[in-house]
Amino acid sequence: MPILTPRQLELSLVEIKRRRLLRQQATSSNSINSSQKREAAILVPLCTVQGTPSVLFTRRSSQLSTHASEISFPGGNYDEALDSSGGWENKLINTALREMQEELLYEIDQIGLDVHANYYHEDDDDNYNRSYSNRQRNKLPLVTVLGQTQPVPSLHGTKVTPFVGAINYDLPPCTSSEFSALFPGNPEEVDYIFTVPLGHLISNETSEPLQRWGAKFSDDTYSARSRPESLGPVFHIPDRDKKRDGDKIWGFTAIVMRSLLRKVFRPVFGDSGSHVG
Repeated sequence: MPILTPRQLELSLVEIKRRRLLRQQATSSNSINSSQKREAAILVPLCTVQGTPSVLFTRRSSQLSTHASEISFPGGNYDEALDSSGGWENKLINTALREMQEELLYEIDQIGLDVHANYYHEDDDDNYNRSYSNRQRNKLPLVTVLGQTQPVPSLHGTKVTPFVGAINYDLPPCTSSEFSALFPGNPEEVDYIFTVPLGHLISNETSEPLQRWGAKFSDDTYSARSRPESLGPVFHIPDRDKKRDGDKIWGFTAIVMRSLLRKVFRPVFGDSGSHVG
């Protein structure tokens, strides 16, 4: 599934090329070639919170050198040593799942939650979905990977592949002590872990000027250029789920979220975000 339209992808690649040319003044060609070959993956974690379909997000640590304090999905760069021999043949799935565990710091043996959905196992006859009872808690992985979209280039030229996964356990409210105990979070990577109801995301999309496709430039020549202002998607977080005023889902995370909402989640869950069927 494509995240960007052909025109958006073209504009994005033009902006990436422009930034690479600016970085050439301060970096060697070897460093640039290395960044061009880098790959990354993110996980879009679908979940239920006391039965309500939701999506899990993190707010990146304020101490990080890039994208500090921004709302994001778990994810990061592919690591050959850690991800090439993981449990999945697709190495980038290994990246997404590893990064989620490293950021959330969950321990599956200590979760102790009820299984909320059927779980597909590749060994099941006739593609039958197994239905697990509450007595079989902690027998499933935290996440079942459902699929992926086409890669999206980051502003640094890294090819990022979004994966969609379903958390197999019904979660408590993200403002509760039980949620914090389940996902204590790595303070070096995330400041806050939270969920937003799917229905809220579906019905509360807005737009704001977007830097990604040339709305703003940091160099002095921007004022002399005549470029139309680009708008990007923004999702404001419900007040009850906020840990800091001003938090919003925007940029790369919102671009991925908007496409999934329009092309996947709304057709499946409906405009209210409730399960259909």
